[in-house]
Amino acid sequence: MHTEKTSSSGIPTLIVGLLLCANGLGQTTSRISSTFLARGEQAVLEVSVLGGIPDEFPEIMEVQNLSILPSGRGPMPGRRREFTFEYIVAGYEPGSYTIPAIEVMVGGLKTMTEPLDFMIFNPDELRWDEIEIGGKLVRYATSFRALNEQPYENQTTPAEMKLFVPEDLVVEDWGIPDFERDGVTAWRFQPSGFRGSRINLLGRRYVTVAYPSTLTPTRTGSVSIGPAKVRLTTREVISDPFPRLVNPQAHFTVPKLELEALPLPEGAPAGFSNAVGSFQLTAGSSVSEIEEGEPITVEIVVSGSGNLDTLQPPKLANDDGWKVYGTVTEQRGDERRLISGSVVFQQSIRPLEMKSEIPPFRFVYFDPRDKVYKTLLTEPITLEMRAGTARPPGTEIAQAMPVPFERMTDILAVLRPAQFTVPAATALPAWLLHGLGGLIALTLILKAYWMRYAPRLRKDPVRAARLTHLRAVEKSPPDDDSEFLRSAGGFIERWLGATPDPEIQTILAERDAVCFLDTKPKNVLDRRRRVEILKLLRKAAVALTFLITLGFASPLQASVEDTGRQALEAYDSGKYDEALKLWLGAGHFEELSADTLYNIGNACYRAGSAGQAALYYRRALARDSDHQEARQNLRFIERKYGSISVQRPEYQYALARFPLSTWQGIGWTGAWLCLLALLVIPATRPGARARLIAAAALFIGPLLTGVGLLGWRYFPNDAEFARLDRQAVIVAENVTLHTDAARTAPEVIDAPPGSLCEIISQSGRWAFVAFATKTRGWVPVESIEKVIPNAPPEVPIFRKPRSDSKTA
Repeated sequence: MHTEKTSSSGIPTLIVGLLLCANGLGQTTSRISSTFLARGEQAVLEVSVLGGIPDEFPEIMEVQNLSILPSGRGPMPGRRREFTFEYIVAGYEPGSYTIPAIEVMVGGLKTMTEPLDFMIFNPDELRWDEIEIGGKLVRYATSFRALNEQPYENQTTPAEMKLFVPEDLVVEDWGIPDFERDGVTAWRFQPSGFRGSRINLLGRRYVTVAYPSTLTPTRTGSVSIGPAKVRLTTREVISDPFPRLVNPQAHFTVPKLELEALPLPEGAPAGFSNAVGSFQLTAGSSVSEIEEGEPITVEIVVSGSGNLDTLQPPKLANDDGWKVYGTVTEQRGDERRLISGSVVFQQSIRPLEMKSEIPPFRFVYFDPRDKVYKTLLTEPITLEMRAGTARPPGTEIAQAMPVPFERMTDILAVLRPAQFTVPAATALPAWLLHGLGGLIALTLILKAYWMRYAPRLRKDPVRAARLTHLRAVEKSPPDDDSEFLRSAGGFIERWLGATPDPEIQTILAERDAVCFLDTKPKNVLDRRRRVEILKLLRKAAVALTFLITLGFASPLQASVEDTGRQALEAYDSGKYDEALKLWLGAGHFEELSADTLYNIGNACYRAGSAGQAALYYRRALARDSDHQEARQNLRFIERKYGSISVQRPEYQYALARFPLSTWQGIGWTGAWLCLLALLVIPATRPGARARLIAAAALFIGPLLTGVGLLGWRYFPNDAEFARLDRQAVIVAENVTLHTDAARTAPEVIDAPPGSLCEIISQSGRWAFVAFATKTRGWVPVESIEKVIPNAPPEVPIFRKPRSDSKTA
């Protein structure tokens, strides 16, 4: 057993990273587009530098039987001072390979990436299947492999599923496979962010798409994952009788992957739980001076490669004289698909006697490379403690209370209303909303009638087919200029013929110069040239002004879709701040959909701010009260953090399982049944069959009306607690209510993040708020945010919580 001592610091790891970046020292990482390459297949290797400007193009050590050449596209500057160097990796000898650590000089300082392991296999080992898509038989292949076929129990190993589909099959969406699992845990397999490479198989060109992730055996012996199916959405053009685009779906089968998990060696030292891999350990605290009895939060960071998602937190090497509380683990995002990374633990401890230092933290793990158990110890953290005053008996703070208890020792300060009388508001007529709804319904009926019968009034079916093809050109992927030029050339050859227009001929020449190469470049046009080509095609194809106007909408829509795609990629990569900025910048805040607000809430939670997450979940519900995902995530946060919210009986939560619109629809359906049944009776003769149906409706209608009204009446609605425009959410950590607008005023209660409150009034930098528990007090304005903001919200700035920060 090896014992190593690692450095600790009184400065949190995040602050250290920021200081390094500010000094020009970049964080260097590398990744490869596929871990398992077929012989002759090319992969993309990216070396990224974050937080600094590289001094020169990195050189990669030569690897036997492997070709690693620059792609000619680097360096590519990205967001947040990120520079990416791109290389093309290829090999023709099957076997295991390792790209050694790459040295990058940033500001005169040397940084290193981690080595990358991957394999090259014989494509003859691929499993081939056939599937029918759009009336055609498509032959495809699948590969499912793990880098280590005999891992130890709890050892995480890279795994990858790969699809090989014909190049002429246009895939709109690569689905997410759902595997059966037996004795393993695995994060979601989803397509990597790299473009698929091309390879010749069986005399045809195939596209390869990799689904990387990791596997971790949870027991010894034979374990497996799979089989599974992947749903792919394709795109085809059919003529019945006019050309139109369709999106048929197909389910591709994925084989089972079996592994043999080995047991860990005997003789594990005390303190070993389940850590398997290669790790480093750091510990630090933002607190260096405290008063006797005050709690301390220590940030412990375990980094390296291994089973990071299931690690147990390190323990104090000597906990004598310390009260150790529960540990909070900062949840990792989709970066858990990578075997390397870091996990952060927030450990709360409290000294029971005078202490001069925080003892070291101890972490025991098994290293599968060296096949030995190792122990890591941090350095002690120096602490300056002042003697404090003892608390009177009975005033100790209770732990894990569902709602913080009141500890008020004085009355609240007097209120200062802006005015003493409020004029009565004029109520809107009750029929106004019904009249507006009727007008909207009439408009929709006219629109539906026009959409149904307008195509029959068209006299030129050829022009309609031409416009359909033109719209298909406009919807070409914005980041694939080769596909755009190929579609534009096909449109010209089909509809414009041998036109002598030199501008049209120039488009054909550009198409021929790009689309008939073995390796088709993706980016050869700027946005202005693409818009110019679309204008020329519209001008040559149609002469009506409204069709030209229609063409201008395509680049704008593509821009919005591109922003959404970039936000999802940033979220999947763990860049939550960047995803927040992109989602909030997708449009005016009033125009953002409930789904977008829900996504922002998820990004806030992943970034470590439960208060901001709860705020955006409530904003999503304000936009769409039937958004069940936002409602479920909000309840989760309230349970986890003990947020103060509107407490309701169980039957109301049962009613909330169905959207409010469902109960409203049931009530209105019953009312309309009763009304129509009453109208049928005087409008028909005695004995008519319609009267029998009306009689049944008179029996069913009142029941439906009663059920709908009851569900509508008792459906949980936070607006009963306070008007929506006066609701606010506690977004900061460690917020305390005070009896007056001063930090020295007596405390009332603690307000956990995500708590819902009503803003009664505001005085300078303080707000007087009320909770659903009938508790009122003053809080700093910066600790709350309104559900309905007065101005477009800015991107949240997240700060690490400090155990010693107080609002008093």
